[in-house]
Amino acid sequence: MKKIGIITYFYYYNYGTMLQGYALQKVMEREGKGEFSSEIIDCRFGEKNLSFWYYFKIRVKRFFVYFTEIKRVISTFKRRDLTNAKYREENSQKRRLFDDFVIQCCSMSEKTYKQSGDLYPNPPIYDIYVTGSDQTWSPKVGLRDSCFLGFAPKGKVKAAYAPSIGVSSYSAEEEQYVREHLKGYKFVSCREKHGAEILKKLSPVSVETVLDPTLLLRPDEWRQVAVIPGGLPEKYILCYYIGERMYYRDFAKQLSRQLNLPLVFIPGSNTDMKDENHLVWKSGAREFLGLIDNAEVVLTDSFHGTIFSINFRKNFYSFIKHEGAKAMDNMRIIDILDRLG
Repeated sequence: MKKIGIITYFYYYNYGTMLQGYALQKVMEREGKGEFSSEIIDCRFGEKNLSFWYYFKIRVKRFFVYFTEIKRVISTFKRRDLTNAKYREENSQKRRLFDDFVIQCCSMSEKTYKQSGDLYPNPPIYDIYVTGSDQTWSPKVGLRDSCFLGFAPKGKVKAAYAPSIGVSSYSAEEEQYVREHLKGYKFVSCREKHGAEILKKLSPVSVETVLDPTLLLRPDEWRQVAVIPGGLPEKYILCYYIGERMYYRDFAKQLSRQLNLPLVFIPGSNTDMKDENHLVWKSGAREFLGLIDNAEVVLTDSFHGTIFSINFRKNFYSFIKHEGAKAMDNMRIIDILDRLG
């Protein structure tokens, strides 16, 4: 049996990040029909690989943005600190549920790598190495040699399934970095059409536009691991917001009155962490699935909130959480909605 090792952003206590890694691992085993086994390389990415000067230049470019929005930035961090202190125990419960999901449902590498640099002295050995989904090739997160499988021994098969670049374009320096690091890949793909067009200019092989791995598992496959938390109303509108904009929170109140259904919140934004909201803190990765599948309507500004609403055939509204300089982050939602009509 051949072994596949997947490198991706995984252990961040984030619903989409953890579920996309789980989905890719499960799909590879399903399609391998007993000839392949796969596991997620348990790398925690303790450092970034581009130079200090690369990040210094990014900070300088953003200085005027920080300066013009200094009041908002200070206010946001103050509110975040107060909220985190108030709900410290609830957050700990949530993280334990994520840990339980990994233990019970995921196949992880035997060794944990606290920093991506730890992969290189004695790399994990597989027959095939795969760069997984999420923003593994995004300069906003940080371009890492490890996410381009730089630790894989020479001669091994290297592939990429559905990485996202997360930007409208690479800089000249980033283009050169990506072009060099794509050498040796046998298969390259991207999660968004726009990203695939950018990678086509840099990749030595053709670039496919593919679905997020979470859409490769059927609803019945997801329901095998889904859990519905206790204490929920029989029928409810689920709100899962990451951004801070108020217009879709006002929409939620209006829809609640219109449908005569209560609002239930998955705590994703500090803006929603109020005692008067029905906050479901016991919501790890499995509970996230159950909450969406059991909802009458889903309201979200999250890419994976949108994806799972689609997969579970829910009535849903997707909202735009950014405008201006950050608007590119909306494109992954717009892209998938456009592709699916």
